[in-house]
Amino acid sequence: MERTNFGLLLAKIESSYGSDPTPVATVNTIAITRQGVNFSPGFDHLTRMILDGTISKVSGLNAMPEVSLSFEVEMRGNRTDGIVPDISAGAAAQAIEIDCLLQACDLAPTYTPETTGGARNGIVNYSPIVPVDEGKSVTFYFYTGNKLHIVKGAKGTVKLSLAAGQFGKLSFEFKGLYVPITDVSLPGSITFLNTKPPIFVSTNTFVGPFGPVFSKLDADLGNKLSRREDANSTTGVKGFLVTDRDSNMSIDPESVAEGTHPIWADLAGGVSRLIAAGPIGTQTGNKMLLNFNGVSKGVAYGDRSGIRTQSIDYSIERANISDSPGTEFKLQFG
Repeated sequence: MERTNFGLLLAKIESSYGSDPTPVATVNTIAITRQGVNFSPGFDHLTRMILDGTISKVSGLNAMPEVSLSFEVEMRGNRTDGIVPDISAGAAAQAIEIDCLLQACDLAPTYTPETTGGARNGIVNYSPIVPVDEGKSVTFYFYTGNKLHIVKGAKGTVKLSLAAGQFGKLSFEFKGLYVPITDVSLPGSITFLNTKPPIFVSTNTFVGPFGPVFSKLDADLGNKLSRREDANSTTGVKGFLVTDRDSNMSIDPESVAEGTHPIWADLAGGVSRLIAAGPIGTQTGNKMLLNFNGVSKGVAYGDRSGIRTQSIDYSIERANISDSPGTEFKLQFG
């Protein structure tokens, strides 16, 4: 017997698609929350309906195995004591814990080194890439129920959720190759990063030139994950790709005069706005900054404790066709 709250997730970037890099608990642990962890294998059930004088089915087969794995992590950097190098060095050698997850969502890191050694003003920006073949993929080791669940060749997408006075959350969803499940106990030696996530306050969030009073901001990378079917593969499934992207975000500002914040004019005119939130956190190595370029696609009135709100849904888009791909969606850590 094992309790529901006992478990562990490891993840590591693959050197080639579907090749298990063997993540270990002393280096590759991902600190997932207890909420929303879901391991869901899927099969195409091949039904046999034989003309045999009955209306019953005959035993078939389960084919084309795949796995969906979803979970939630806290939004944080990798600062320890402010002395040991962390992501504020702006170098891949100090990559954040979820680097492999973001890369497997086709979000590529761009590092800007600190200006001088120890300045601690380096950063990394994650932005969407134009997919090339499979791109980066990840292998997961998920321990639960006294069993080990391995998912190879995993590709994913991510959602962000920020609420005033709360920790930021990142919700990941991956699809990958199924591996037979084995009976394995939790590893004996596990290393976790002791970084406490900052809360979402004092962020200087703005929409275009406007600094609204608001409670929450949500964003969705919106990757479409597609299965590659291949009769030459042992299971009929060669792997998974990101084949499309539909990024969106929303914010719930208090309703103000149209002359102060032209929400309706933006909607009617399809105005492109830069939406920025951050820095989230004040400590080097544990600060985040979000930048999205959005076009309003929906507005609705709401109520927050008796206060009239005016929520806005944005489609995250490049402002101009000449803008570089990926500039519309940026997650920064530093």
